[in-house]
Amino acid sequence: MRRLLPALLSALLLAGPARAEELQNVVVRPGDTLWSISNTYLKDPTKWNELLKYNRLPASDPSIALPGMTLKVPVRLIKEQYRAAKLVYFLNEVMFRRTGAPDWKGVALRMDLFKNDTLRTRADARADVRFYTGEVLNLYPNSIAVLRPPGKKNTDVQLLAGEMRGLRSRVVTASARITPKTRDTEFGAKLKDDLTTLVQVYKGKADVEAQGKTVEVPAGFAAEVKMDMPPSEPVKLPPLPELEQTQTTLASASGAPKLSAENGVISLNLKKDLKPGAATAAVPKGRDLAGNMPAAGNVDDKNIDANEIVKMISVANPVQSYHLQVSKDQNFTNTVVDKTYDAFADINLNDLLPPGDYYMRVALVDLLGFEGKFSAPRRITVGKR
Repeated sequence: MRRLLPALLSALLLAGPARAEELQNVVVRPGDTLWSISNTYLKDPTKWNELLKYNRLPASDPSIALPGMTLKVPVRLIKEQYRAAKLVYFLNEVMFRRTGAPDWKGVALRMDLFKNDTLRTRADARADVRFYTGEVLNLYPNSIAVLRPPGKKNTDVQLLAGEMRGLRSRVVTASARITPKTRDTEFGAKLKDDLTTLVQVYKGKADVEAQGKTVEVPAGFAAEVKMDMPPSEPVKLPPLPELEQTQTTLASASGAPKLSAENGVISLNLKKDLKPGAATAAVPKGRDLAGNMPAAGNVDDKNIDANEIVKMISVANPVQSYHLQVSKDQNFTNTVVDKTYDAFADINLNDLLPPGDYYMRVALVDLLGFEGKFSAPRRITVGKR
């Protein structure tokens, strides 16, 4: 036994300190007891005594009403539908509203968001939310979303307005339900003013359901769901060489845009001149690019015109604009440029910033307005040394 003790001590030292318990706040309402809270929130209500370890309570009797307070509850004990989400990133003006609260308030980084909380992004704003169960929500400008709305089974997000991008998130809108089919499913959804839902799948595949009909949309395809109509068949953009023969031209013949940053000038190196005979048409500012889609629900229509297909989005689609951020530090806590530019625009930072060393990163925005992830930070020099 004496020989075993040193070995056990060594093993404990090598293992390092125990990981801190991850806790979530639960607000006590009038009439709540430890027993009622445990029945509502805990996967196993008999674990109510675990709450005594993390909270200073006036009594340990689980049937006595608690005073108004906030309880700390281990996340591992909470039912999945009641686990909070974390706001892991936000940009510019983002607001939230708690269940039953009349007023909107400003968010804070790493704050907890709970079931039926509502998020709202203003112009040029963005919010990224991560659920404890792994789902991710990226909410784009001028959007409203409810997190895990009650009464909607198997739903992570209810998109009320605007657009979003999700990883494994189960989403409902006024006209459709979107359900990821693989663990790595990543997709974008946009709710138009007429409540039409546009869905694009970037990775994996997703079911799009409406009016009792379900359509499976694989990666690189998109679908449309008009109000009170079943989903359209998934459509895919033609390859880029074929794209040059259509009426919409936003990319050069070389294919995907290539970012360059030389002598303080940022460019995607896109050219507006195309092959002879290729017509050009500017993209309207409203970006209502799906207005000429085939009628939703016409699942037998396989002969979709290329000019209609090109108005949908896909992972191969040319970019419309790019979101540029420039900062004095690599973590982008001191941002000096944060703006979205037309894809064809070349940005001369020498005219915008004083000479010095900076970091820059870019996120591409596709034809529908979905913004991708930022590129890795890149160090640049502005002005002459």
